[in-house]
Amino acid sequence: MVLYLRKIVLDTSLKFCYNMLLFDWNKIVKVSKGNVGDIIQILRIITYKIKPKNYYDKTFKFYKYKFGGKSYILNPKDLLEHGRAFSDKEVAEYAGVASFRNYHEYVNTKDTTLDYLVCPVSDEIITNNRLLELKDGRIHFMFEETWRN
Repeated sequence: MVLYLRKIVLDTSLKFCYNMLLFDWNKIVKVSKGNVGDIIQILRIITYKIKPKNYYDKTFKFYKYKFGGKSYILNPKDLLEHGRAFSDKEVAEYAGVASFRNYHEYVNTKDTTLDYLVCPVSDEIITNNRLLELKDGRIHFMFEETWRN
């Protein structure tokens, strides 16, 4: 009897493990008609892969849409679970501001911040949102950490 052993080697270039949610912000806003509660509901549906139980389920109206896209949020479950301590408006703004980041830039640099000059939202949204922090001309996201080698 021949016994094959496999050796599992951890890739040392990976510094952390995370979940990523790819989404199309414009489609979410269009389908939700800008309703903050519906935006949060859609983010929950695509994060937790919720399927409606029946026709009368409040998630049914969003079930036929595909919300995949090029915008991303790292650790969306942390945002939605711990985000309950914040207002739904702040969580929705967090996702909206995050949608302006370039996914391909993240893949190359692992930088989760957003250049303040690239962000077209008002200063008021960024400064009043407790989930966002403006530091050194970059917008930092509370539930995402930047790891640099």
